[in-house]
Amino acid sequence: MTRKSLSRIAAAFLMAAGTLLAYSNAQRLFYWPMSGSGKSTPESAAGLPFEEVYFASKDGTRLHGWFIPAIGETRGVVLHVHGNTGHMSFYLDQTLWLPTEDYAVFMFDYRGYGLSGNETPNPRALMEDTQAAIAYLKNRPDIDASRLLILAQSLGGNNTVAALAHGGFDSIAGVVLDATFYSYKTIANDKFPGGGMLINDDYSASRLIRRLSPIPLLLLHGDRDDLVPLEHSRKLFQIAEEPKQLIVVPGAAHLGVLPRPKIREEVLEFFDACLAE
Repeated sequence: MTRKSLSRIAAAFLMAAGTLLAYSNAQRLFYWPMSGSGKSTPESAAGLPFEEVYFASKDGTRLHGWFIPAIGETRGVVLHVHGNTGHMSFYLDQTLWLPTEDYAVFMFDYRGYGLSGNETPNPRALMEDTQAAIAYLKNRPDIDASRLLILAQSLGGNNTVAALAHGGFDSIAGVVLDATFYSYKTIANDKFPGGGMLINDDYSASRLIRRLSPIPLLLLHGDRDDLVPLEHSRKLFQIAEEPKQLIVVPGAAHLGVLPRPKIREEVLEFFDACLAE
């Protein structure tokens, strides 16, 4: 082999290694975890009792969650699947209204977040973490598995759609997606034109959302969301199968939808209708 051939092989190897590194770094930009326990808990934030829960993901990674019982007679159980920032205590204001409406809530942290194992997040792993949370609830003896609902926000929407599409959880009563992006490539291109070329789209909602049917689906999105533009939910709504609904909330920014009493009423009506079926 000539010196020129060796140089070409070395250049090709370096290019491949550089591409792999760029891909890995680009994928990590989706995750902004915070490790450790937060100062707020359901009890400190709203005086709600809760149960500390630990369970395992598919690869054995230890995950941490909170089970918050309903205040009155339990109408259903809502799994909350959070976004890409912080850990689950950051999302208490999005969820703690539900127990007062007689819905139990289960919140959990993905790997790398909160008190869960510190393994590096990636789309497949977070899908499997979400599947593990669903399986944990379905196996709890004090839960009616036919009355399990999901509330997923931002990145959590993609994790949820992938988890349901790949996990065979067709008995979920209903799914709410709040400010979910269309695909990893699309949101990457929104932020950094051309950045989608470095992103794996295998676990994107755009590829998998059709598989959710016949699970009832409600999409929520604020029209002032400058982090995940409204167009993402509009496109997901167009390709999703029935039954589906889309509620656009005027003036609401990213994750600014659920704090509104009117939207909470809409979500409760959706949950009630799902459970009635």
